[in-house]
Amino acid sequence: MLQSISKSLAALVVGVVLGGCHSNAQTAQSVEPLSEYHGLYTPSNTEAFQTSMHTNHPDYDWGVWGHNLAKLVKDEATDDMYAIVDGKRSRKQFCFSSKSLYNKVREYVLDQYGWGTADYSERISIMPMDNKTACTCNDCTARGNTSTNATPAVTAFVERLAEEFPRHKFFTSAYHTTNTPPTTSLAANVGTFVSSIKLPMRVDFTKTEGYNEFVQNVKAWRKQCSRIYVWDYERNYDDYLSPFPCLLAMQARFRLYRDLQVQGVFVNGSGDDYSAFDDMQTYVLALLLDNPDTDVHESIARYYREHYPQTADLLTTYYWGLEQRAQSTNHLLPLYGSMQEMCESYLDVQEFVSFRSQLDKASKLTVGDERKRLNALLTALAYTQLEMYRTGLLAKDEETIGEMREILKGHGELKGMNNRDESGHSIDDYLKKWE
Repeated sequence: MLQSISKSLAALVVGVVLGGCHSNAQTAQSVEPLSEYHGLYTPSNTEAFQTSMHTNHPDYDWGVWGHNLAKLVKDEATDDMYAIVDGKRSRKQFCFSSKSLYNKVREYVLDQYGWGTADYSERISIMPMDNKTACTCNDCTARGNTSTNATPAVTAFVERLAEEFPRHKFFTSAYHTTNTPPTTSLAANVGTFVSSIKLPMRVDFTKTEGYNEFVQNVKAWRKQCSRIYVWDYERNYDDYLSPFPCLLAMQARFRLYRDLQVQGVFVNGSGDDYSAFDDMQTYVLALLLDNPDTDVHESIARYYREHYPQTADLLTTYYWGLEQRAQSTNHLLPLYGSMQEMCESYLDVQEFVSFRSQLDKASKLTVGDERKRLNALLTALAYTQLEMYRTGLLAKDEETIGEMREILKGHGELKGMNNRDESGHSIDDYLKKWE
């Protein structure tokens, strides 16, 4: 799930002016763990928030982000830029031995960012397309590629760029066909994103096979690469609108990354799409990236006292209860989960219905910013309750179902509340199914 999540390369170019990587002259050896990059891809990580909370965002601080080489190449692609897969040319993957592909990337870097200076360097991501195919043309095979391992050709491509542009930083990924580390040490201005997708999303993951695999992978990459970032996940990507108590689990992960001397973390959330409790969670995640030992409960309570003065106690009590349940049961938090799976993990149906009702009543006594924030949250939670009805977790109640549908119909008036999941399934289409 290392996705190409930025809107466009054009937006990224604008981002260089707004907040490019102008302070990254340090070498990997001189930075403290978790201090170099605090990436949050959430709707609440606004430009103002980035400034005040020292966070990063892929729309503003990468010259090329994620799997965006396809956007860079665009209509100028030639056949030889693409991979040979099962003996045939495939436009679903790149050939990283292609001279044309290298020249195109080189031309783009030089045109957009120049050679860099002592005070200015750009982060540039060089990753294969997001699938499990690798090029096995003669040149890639000669470099060491196999049908399941593209690391040799990809790292050779990245190393060449890093040598030609020593003031910029180039990142590859430890994911899918590039999960295997290279056999030689990479240059100081080369980094890698290690995906945490196999690290179970639970508060205590230390007794799992995924934990051991992740730790060994980071250590293996560390032997050849001095700059290690982790690509992490903090959302149920099948349901942005329902509660997802990830903070204690994320705290445990950040502590592990600190112990492994990881220099940066990118937390993949819901992007620009609204998600329940995201404003508070983004705030606490930013604090945890600064200090993984931050008191999570106190941070939650402090945020709600400041931004939800009339409903702070209700919100804190309910949300913290979800976190405590996730901790006490140590149930897996589903990154791709149904309503049934969420209820098996941490959601209590009757408790949720009671909370949503109490919050709705309390919201009518609020004003200003708090009222606006609660309106958005209650709209999202109407979706959660509808899903509980749809899946049979709640006995059908046509009057309440009608009420929840009417509330959810107001989503169009709220910023970012158009989609309900990572795949872009719209709330409007969901409402039509109820009709």
